[in-house]
Amino acid sequence: MFSLTDLCLNRITEDPARCLRHGEETHPALLRSSKDAFLRCEAQTVHRDRWAAVEQSTSDARRRPRPEARPQLLATLAARGALVDGVLPPKFFESLRVDTLSLAACRARAPFLMLAQAQAKTSETLSCLDLGSCLQLDDAALAIIVDACAATLRRLNLRDCRKLTDSAFTSLQAARVLEDVDVGGNFNMSIKGASTYVSSTAKRKSTDDQRCLSGIAVGGLGCDDAFLTVLAKKVPSLRVFGGSYGHFSSSGFVAACASLQHLSDVRVQWTEFFDDACLDALCQVGPIRCLDCLGTAVTVDGLSRFLSLKVHDDALGPQPARLLEWVNARYTAGPRERLEKLPRVWQFAAVEVVV
Repeated sequence: MFSLTDLCLNRITEDPARCLRHGEETHPALLRSSKDAFLRCEAQTVHRDRWAAVEQSTSDARRRPRPEARPQLLATLAARGALVDGVLPPKFFESLRVDTLSLAACRARAPFLMLAQAQAKTSETLSCLDLGSCLQLDDAALAIIVDACAATLRRLNLRDCRKLTDSAFTSLQAARVLEDVDVGGNFNMSIKGASTYVSSTAKRKSTDDQRCLSGIAVGGLGCDDAFLTVLAKKVPSLRVFGGSYGHFSSSGFVAACASLQHLSDVRVQWTEFFDDACLDALCQVGPIRCLDCLGTAVTVDGLSRFLSLKVHDDALGPQPARLLEWVNARYTAGPRERLEKLPRVWQFAAVEVVV
C-alpha cells in the first residue's frame, strides 16, 4: 500500500479514482523507476475503502467553516482607536458565537447596544468579556449587556471605565454565574458599593447553590479592613485578589488571610501598609502563584522568607503549597543593593523575581 505522502507528492501516474472503477484495487506505476537510488519500492496497491476515506477527509476539510474573524477585527480597531460610532454595520454581531470577546478601549457606545441585542436573539455562549478602558460605557449600557449575557458570563473586565458608578454593582448581580470581576480604576465607584455587591452576591449564590466569586479586583477604590473582613466572611474560597492602592492595615490583611486560604493571585501594588507581616501571613496560605507587591513596605528579609517557603524545591518533591511562579518586588523597602541580588539568587529556581 502506498502512503498518503505519495498521493500528496503526485508520484502516481495513474488516477486511483479512475482505476478503482475497474476493480477493487490497482497497481499504479511510480514516476521514478524502482532502480532509482533514492526510491526503493515496488508497485503498490490502493484499496477502495482507503481511497474513499482519503477522499472523504478532503471533502470534509473543504466544508469546514473558517475561523471567526470578527473578534480579531474588533481588537484591532480598538487598539488603533478606530472603534467609534458608525464604524460597525448594524448587524455586525448577529450570529456571532464565541466564548471570549474583547471591546477594550472602545470609544463608542453603539457597539455595546448592538452586542446586547445580538446576544439576546441568539443562544448565549459568551463567557468572558473585556470592556476595559471603555470610556463611553455607562451604567445603563452595562445593565443591557449583563442582562443579555447573564446566563453564561463568568469573567468580566470593567477596569478604567470611568463613567460607571455604584449603580453598576446592582446590574452585576443579574449575572448569575459571574465568578471573576475587575472594577479597578473606576473612581466613581466606592469600596462600600463593592462590599454590598460581595455580600448580596454571596448570599444569593449560596442560597441558589451556585459558585461564589473566585476573583475580584478593586484597585484604586480604597480597599480597607472592612472590605477584607467581608471577603473573609462571605467568599473564603476567593482565589484572585486585587487591592492596589489599598488603605487596609497590616493587621487587617493578616486577619483576612486566616480565612482566605485559597488565594493564588495577590496584587497589592502601592499599598502603604503591606509589609513583612503580610508576607508571613501569605506563607500560611495555600498555593500562591503570583504576587505583585510593587511599591510596598516589604523588605528583602521578608521576601527571602516568603520565597524559601513558596518556591518549588526538587529536593522536597511535589508540594501543593510550593507553586510560586512570579513576584514583582520593584520599589519595595529594600535595601536596594540586596534587592537587586534576589533575581540572581533565584535564577535557577522555578520563579521569576522582578526587581
